[in-house]
Amino acid sequence: MDRFTTFNLIFFPALAGALALAAWGGWKRGWLLSLAGLLGGVLLFWGGLLAALGAYFTAWQQIPDPPEEAFSDGASLVLVLLVGWLPGLVLSGAAFAVARLIRARRNAAGRA
Repeated sequence: MDRFTTFNLIFFPALAGALALAAWGGWKRGWLLSLAGLLGGVLLFWGGLLAALGAYFTAWQQIPDPPEEAFSDGASLVLVLLVGWLPGLVLSGAAFAVARLIRARRNAAGRA
């Protein structure tokens, strides 16, 4: 299996799960479960990205005659570890906000 397929098989299910969890949190009433869903979405995205990137480099290092970059590029792993939560917060926050907006409009239409 090539390195891009390995990355995609890990990252995209994590992305879908993160968006679904954040949207679920945005749909919930109150703030405790809502924030738990948002935080869970961010952590799932972050963990999925970190795991996918680790699997990507492992698959790259296992090819015959891998280039030197396959072994020397640890900076991207460190960068994902330090700031990987930021894109997760943006995407999960967007899913959370859209679910909140839909729920608010639906409740307002039901009262009118």
